[in-house]
Amino acid sequence: MDPSLTRKSAGGGGSSRDSIRLRPKFWTSLAVQARVVSALMVREAHAKYSKETLGFFWTIAEPLILTVGVIVLWSVTRGGEGRGEISMFALALTAYSHIQLWRLISLSALGSVKASGWLFYHQNVKMFDVFLARGFLISLSIFASFVIVAAVGVLFDFMPPVRDPGLTVAGWCVDTIFCLSFASVVAGLSEFSDIVEKILHPLMYLTLPLTGAFTMTSWLPPRLRVLVDWSPLANACEMFRSGVFPESVKTVWSLPYILGSSLVLFLIGIQLMNTARKRISVL
Repeated sequence: MDPSLTRKSAGGGGSSRDSIRLRPKFWTSLAVQARVVSALMVREAHAKYSKETLGFFWTIAEPLILTVGVIVLWSVTRGGEGRGEISMFALALTAYSHIQLWRLISLSALGSVKASGWLFYHQNVKMFDVFLARGFLISLSIFASFVIVAAVGVLFDFMPPVRDPGLTVAGWCVDTIFCLSFASVVAGLSEFSDIVEKILHPLMYLTLPLTGAFTMTSWLPPRLRVLVDWSPLANACEMFRSGVFPESVKTVWSLPYILGSSLVLFLIGIQLMNTARKRISVL
């Protein structure tokens, strides 16, 4: 028998076995990074709230107090009246939770690459892990406050029960993904110029009409509806609300459009963050 054929056959079998062996490594690596992100979330919460009297409670209490304050103010100024089957309480709760997610994740990204640089010396800690941990902590705390306030609202008949909890959670996750994708661009750009920080604060206010927080897309005139349809933020807000509001309430959103927009921003943001990290390392 030709030795070359024997080696080729053995090599082919070996590569097949090697590919099978590599599969568990991917999932093992993924599990390791998931543990790293969860540990970084605990570290972030501990570093931010450990000196406070109530400790970790403020992770949920801070957005909870702000949300309740806005709901009360909005309900008083508008007489507590909703529109159709949408109560003012539910509209204000979903609006402010959505806006908080957008603002806090975006603003927390400013200078985050440089501020977290010392963590990258740990073997399993990657730049994106630190970024995700901070964003996930913000998202979880705001969603926890939403659940608490919504439970109180349902208990006292301020709003009907959440129609579809699964869709509500999915909508919130998608909303978080888009906010993180935009924040990744902010994190990268903020390391190149201080102007980004100065522009971002007013930009958060200028983008409020495009967040879809204060109105439903179906309530808008056709000309304005076109602008909101092109906003991934408004689409994410409508998806989130579609799980909260009754089925009779019309919502307009596109999951492929939200995820596609997020993917594009993530590709840009990750490249900017990597470039920023190399630039900081050189300096």
